[in-house]
Amino acid sequence: MTGARSWKSQTHKMVAAVLAVVALIAIGCAKTSASQSRSGTTQVEDPVAYELGGNPLTIQTANGPVFGKLANNTRQFLGIPFAKAPVGALRFRAPQPVEDWTTTLNATQPPSPCPQKLPIVNLVVGSEDCLKINVFTPNPAPVHPRAVMVWIYGGGFSVGGSMDDNPATMVAKTGIVAVTFNYRLGPFGFLALPELAREDPYGSTGDQGLEDQLAALKWVHNNIVRFGGNPNNVTIFGESAGGISVCAQMASPLSSGLFEKAITESGPCNLAAPSLSQAEAQGEQYLKALGCNVASQYLTCLDSKPVDQLLNTMPPDPTFIFNRSVNWFPTQDGHFLPSNTLAAFREGHYKHIPTIVGANKDEGTLFVYLAYDAQGRALASSQWAGELNDYFGPTLGPKVAREYPMSSYPSPEFAFGQAIGDAVLACPAVESAAGASKYQPVYEYEYSNPDNTFILAKPGDVLGAFHSSELPYVFGTSVESTGTTNFSPQEAQLSMDMMDAWVQFAKTGNPSTPALAWPRLKELGGSYMDFNTPAPKVKTDMMSNTCSFWKSSKWSANDIGKYGVASPNSQNSVPLGFLGANGLG
Repeated sequence: MTGARSWKSQTHKMVAAVLAVVALIAIGCAKTSASQSRSGTTQVEDPVAYELGGNPLTIQTANGPVFGKLANNTRQFLGIPFAKAPVGALRFRAPQPVEDWTTTLNATQPPSPCPQKLPIVNLVVGSEDCLKINVFTPNPAPVHPRAVMVWIYGGGFSVGGSMDDNPATMVAKTGIVAVTFNYRLGPFGFLALPELAREDPYGSTGDQGLEDQLAALKWVHNNIVRFGGNPNNVTIFGESAGGISVCAQMASPLSSGLFEKAITESGPCNLAAPSLSQAEAQGEQYLKALGCNVASQYLTCLDSKPVDQLLNTMPPDPTFIFNRSVNWFPTQDGHFLPSNTLAAFREGHYKHIPTIVGANKDEGTLFVYLAYDAQGRALASSQWAGELNDYFGPTLGPKVAREYPMSSYPSPEFAFGQAIGDAVLACPAVESAAGASKYQPVYEYEYSNPDNTFILAKPGDVLGAFHSSELPYVFGTSVESTGTTNFSPQEAQLSMDMMDAWVQFAKTGNPSTPALAWPRLKELGGSYMDFNTPAPKVKTDMMSNTCSFWKSSKWSANDIGKYGVASPNSQNSVPLGFLGANGLG
């Protein structure tokens, strides 16, 4: 019996060795095919060539083998490293190439998000070893490579993670390949300091989080064919900070050739990135707040601090839009972003690729909810006019009160939120779409379905089509920001319409489907798609009167905090960020 077991063991080893050799030969042939594809042909290699031992759940990546799982009728490969863990001397620095591995990596568990402090509940979560990527691909494995959609999550560049919005339903229903990944947040991703710039080979600082995104996109380009995706047909899409990230990737010369189409949801491309001097001034404030006061030891001091202290020192604005603290935003660093993003898009200095641009009807109600009701205090009618003056200034405030009369909305908070959302997100999105339409195919939308659940809302709270409420419809399932979503039959159809349009756009560059003819935007005030129940409709002049008001007001997101902060509380009474009232903005 012992001899039989030994013989069987040796036989298994021989078979495994033969399979490994066959796999290596297949991979070599496929790499030759990939080289031919890059040289100008349209041929893309067979994804099956990268399956080890004929197992569609074991894939040889460029860095080593990974083992995934079957779930929701998809093959899922979770938590694959795409860069070295940014710890120790790599903290606050550009991401570095991941080291190869030989033992098969277990890719069946979601990765930890990057370190962050959750707003409202004030919990520190996440791990610094977070630069991981997730691939969702059809089951059975595609015979021919499919269109790829790469999701970039939102969260004000201070919170969020790669599994907040799970694309498994989208993959199972439409057959595309989807990718999500983590990128560094808050000070870990967007701290700018002259000392860090001097260490960087390109003199870059303040955009580590965007460079993480770039490293993930390069990983997709080099690996996605192994999972059934077409590296020559990649669409990046994101919401809020994720949408702004999409814009930054479109504006950066470093990401050229890594994607062919883009979708930005509630993250317009014409918001100005802070200048390097503004971001570095905030970085200096941060150092002092940490107790790092000796210039020659700044970086040593930074690297020695525990995660909790780094996140609890000058935390970001818990409401994302009232600027009660710092703002960790992408920086015009001169390398990743050679020029201001606002100027880049106004002057056409970015990638002219097919783009979907849109916003939600009631963008700002979520932020006002976070600032008031979610913190246990309601905005009374008697406070409303004063809050408008504090936020928009004593000259514009009364004009806003007339443009958004409190009597026209369910509550003072809703009226305040409507004004903020239109000014900061929705109208910039309209202007962004119109500007881009001069250079490339643009498809504009408004999401206006008012019946949405929200994980923090109390019964009776009305938020309408708030910021991020379209996400369950795009992904076809509940997402982190909205909580459990139970679709009515009409809402299920709306979700299918949105999902099909997004995927058709990823496949072809045009979101029109047999069920939904979506015309291209030709100019400001042109055609757009209104996503609502009982059915989406094509309309024109998206928010034209409202946006005319905001354009004439000359007010922009750069003015947040300029006149003070509405109802400051004891924890966050002094705005410190570069958009704040301390003179840096």
